[in-house]
Amino acid sequence: MKSFVFWIAFLLLQLLGHITIAQESPATKAYYVIDGSCCGGEESDPHAVFGIETSDGYILLGKSIDNSGNENGFAVKISKNLPQEKLFLHPEEEESFEWSLVIGAEDRRDGFNSAAIYQDHIFIAGYKETQKDVIDRFLTKVRLQDGKVIWSRSFPSKNQKSSSAFESVILTGENGILLTGVTNSDYEEIEGFKSYGNPSGGNAFSMYFSQEKITSDSAPNTPTWEKEYKNSVSGKSVKEITDTGEFVIATSTPEPMVATVLKISKNGNLLWEKKYPDHGEITDIAVTNDGFFMSGHKGEWETGIDGSITKISKTGNVYWNKIYGNPVGGKQKFSGLGSGNKKIIFDECWGIAALTNEGAVMACGTGIEGCDELNGEIRNQCEEDPRTTWRSYLIRIDSVGSLIWEKASSFTFPGEEGEDDVPSTASEWAFITKNGELASVVDLAFGIGLEIIDLNR
Repeated sequence: MKSFVFWIAFLLLQLLGHITIAQESPATKAYYVIDGSCCGGEESDPHAVFGIETSDGYILLGKSIDNSGNENGFAVKISKNLPQEKLFLHPEEEESFEWSLVIGAEDRRDGFNSAAIYQDHIFIAGYKETQKDVIDRFLTKVRLQDGKVIWSRSFPSKNQKSSSAFESVILTGENGILLTGVTNSDYEEIEGFKSYGNPSGGNAFSMYFSQEKITSDSAPNTPTWEKEYKNSVSGKSVKEITDTGEFVIATSTPEPMVATVLKISKNGNLLWEKKYPDHGEITDIAVTNDGFFMSGHKGEWETGIDGSITKISKTGNVYWNKIYGNPVGGKQKFSGLGSGNKKIIFDECWGIAALTNEGAVMACGTGIEGCDELNGEIRNQCEEDPRTTWRSYLIRIDSVGSLIWEKASSFTFPGEEGEDDVPSTASEWAFITKNGELASVVDLAFGIGLEIIDLNR
């Protein structure tokens, strides 16, 4: 009998050892928000899709709207010297952003998608439409201190009647920059990028500029090299594998789109290409010590959408795929919230940041939309659910995909924490700062935001 009890206890301990109990989400250390005053005017509706840390601040960038209803590209710098609290940064306020940059012309489509920093400059990558109704890849070098543009250059597709765009850029270990995106696309096939659309045609590419080319005070006429990948649409995200100097690219096949990862050499040559039909839409990729995390989401309008993370090995084999979403509870009008009807809840996930102690954090938005298209009881549920106001949604997992914590939150101005009238928000990008904090780039109903989260408390 004693032996039987011992083995039962032993088995229970073994089982409990494999169960991860979700922790309380960490505290917000600072939250800075800006309205359209940064990015083309009060009504410019800025939409931040990327953020990066500088030595003395943070830069957020994306697309805003001009008077013709088309995209402009914007970048805005926020200082690290601001008080660590909730702040509305506006030129008429005591505390404001340091500088902003807006590019674009009315009746033309222009935007910023990603950036990399080297020494005292930031290289911002995106797209710029010509007067001939063609969208070209666009790269600009900007001084970090004051936002002054040093040079800008467009890089058309080889077929100059086709459209193209940079979607991702990184600084490499050799102090050059590697960019990916879409080329040889029809104008109509470029719906958007990141969380505001996907190219549906064209080819993925990689393009490299050496250290010598990017440190020059004059824009390079040509890249050091360029490679195209015929079976993929756009290089959504590129990351360097630090121990080999090779790279991985998150991309997808032409429609119907299937998540795809490309591994390329230092010179852009394709080493392998693998497809992941169970992942859903792929939005980013992160390098970890034993492989890669892919972020994204899957589902349908009629059945709801869940966040999706797939972990693959260094050779591209699947370790696991797991879905996340439908967070319960919250503050303000979300207090006591249940899981709701999963068929109407969208958990749309974008960036993913790997953690040094294994695991990752994925940046998402969670909410409900489209109630007007429903009928009967499900429409009543939709209209009565407070999740019609979207929230930023951060998901932290360990190396095997178990949920460590999740954080669904809204922005409230100081003194209004108890009010239910909060703006819709969504986290569009996440990165780990040099101090080991989590920075979440947020799209708000009235502008953009940066939430700094202390991972140690």
